[in-house]
Amino acid sequence: MGSERKKVVIVGAGMAGLTAAAYLAREKFDVLLVDKNERIGGLVSTFESNDFYFDTGPRAFINSGIIRPMLKDLGIQWDFIKNIITIGIEDHLFRMHSMEDLKEYQHLLVHLFPGNEAEIHQIFAVISKLSEYTRILYEFDNPNFIDLKRNKTFIFKKLLPWTFKFLYALGKLNQYNLPVEDFLSTLTTNQSLVDVIIQHFFRRTPAHFALGYFYVYLDYFYPKGGTGALSNLLKEKILEWGGDIKLNRNIVEITPSGSKVVTSDGTEFHYDYLVWAADLKTMYRSLNLVNIDSNISAQINIESQRKLTSKGAESVFILYLAVNRQHSYFQQNGGEHLFYTPSRKGLGETNRGERIRLIEDFDQIPKDEIFEWLKKYLELNTYEISIPVLRDHTLAPEGKTGLMVSCLFDYQILEKIEKAGWYEEFKATCETEIIRILSESIYKNIDKDILFKFSATPLTIQKISGSSEGAITGWSFEAPSPVINTLQDIPKSVLTPIPNIYQAGQWVYSPAGVPIAMLTGWYASQNIIGLEKKNRRNLPARSSLAA
Repeated sequence: MGSERKKVVIVGAGMAGLTAAAYLAREKFDVLLVDKNERIGGLVSTFESNDFYFDTGPRAFINSGIIRPMLKDLGIQWDFIKNIITIGIEDHLFRMHSMEDLKEYQHLLVHLFPGNEAEIHQIFAVISKLSEYTRILYEFDNPNFIDLKRNKTFIFKKLLPWTFKFLYALGKLNQYNLPVEDFLSTLTTNQSLVDVIIQHFFRRTPAHFALGYFYVYLDYFYPKGGTGALSNLLKEKILEWGGDIKLNRNIVEITPSGSKVVTSDGTEFHYDYLVWAADLKTMYRSLNLVNIDSNISAQINIESQRKLTSKGAESVFILYLAVNRQHSYFQQNGGEHLFYTPSRKGLGETNRGERIRLIEDFDQIPKDEIFEWLKKYLELNTYEISIPVLRDHTLAPEGKTGLMVSCLFDYQILEKIEKAGWYEEFKATCETEIIRILSESIYKNIDKDILFKFSATPLTIQKISGSSEGAITGWSFEAPSPVINTLQDIPKSVLTPIPNIYQAGQWVYSPAGVPIAMLTGWYASQNIIGLEKKNRRNLPARSSLAA
């Protein structure tokens, strides 16, 4: 585009912002990527502490037919490692190598709940069916990242047949678009059985997503060097193609009529196009609608109200541990990536009525009673345990192991506790209780071998990332979504009613993990690229302008 290069400002250097910036920089736009933090990656990063490496955000990535072909399209070379998922309940563990391993899971549940054998068979018939439909969605690389013009044979022999299967599977999955709790209650009255199957998913997750997710476990992979390696690879491409990245820049105002954003120190950045790849509530709170057409302003206000009155999904509590034990011990006890439930009882009312009462009547509940609730909540919960060194041996010192242990947790509870003045005590109690639970169950006496520990709460996530309610995947399923949530409509998810502003990332489509965040970043970039190509085609020829 030479001297007529259009200026694109991208706010948020998470996976969506990095992706949009890479594609736009490759097309020679004048790209500026800004972020409020001192590092890139948003919720996706890897950090070091005393020679132990830990990941923030996702513990591994799901390809979803998106990440690997997208990186190949960008010319990014990288190394990744297979990530095997283990599922454990009490002292029973099994690893997910293929869909055949679902039989082992079924046998395990029958062993734990012998009185519900017929119901478990019914549940697993549905799981198998939904997992097969999910396999069809995931088995094919996204056609957006394939050069179809040069491969007509591929179109007719592979793409078209898969497209028909994809549409069929999508239709079947949509038949199960109701909360998984409600669906399973039609098959069994055993609440403990239901909880053990689904309590590591967000509340009210659609049944097709939760029960079809068993195929997704087979799609996990881990980048060599940690999950943050992916952010750094994209950063390198952005800089190679002439993009600029400015960190520690907090955007506090967006003025669409002046095509500018303003940082907290008063610096102004002007744009031809803006891609907002950060928290959507923050975007709408930052808008200055001076001199905006009244009809457009009305549309913006409607969208603003929808976003600001909705809330994010549950967040997580994360315990980071450095342990003086050999890697092999953990390989033999669950492996590199484990979803572990210490008790077959399930959370039950602890995560329903008692939790809601705690949030609604917090000021009337004695502190001791809240700590009793916490102890029970942690004992009955499901934990995602990730051990980076079991994928990449360079990520911990020889003979020692770093672990990340996390469980779902409500932002509202921690917010109230912080206001009450005993946040640090509560956090320390969470750490102590989780260590005790692990020491008495899967990792015997691990409390005696801990070198150091620290933790992050939903408040930590909110403060560092700026993500409303500390949410890690966007909006809650407990109310109607304020954004697009159907696969066929993802291209529309990046559009806003604000002139020359696009949106991308975890908040623009529900539910959104890393693949969807990157895909929305790509769609935002393609809208801008396509619009500029159209504008150039419509320009009068240079000779006409001279005349």
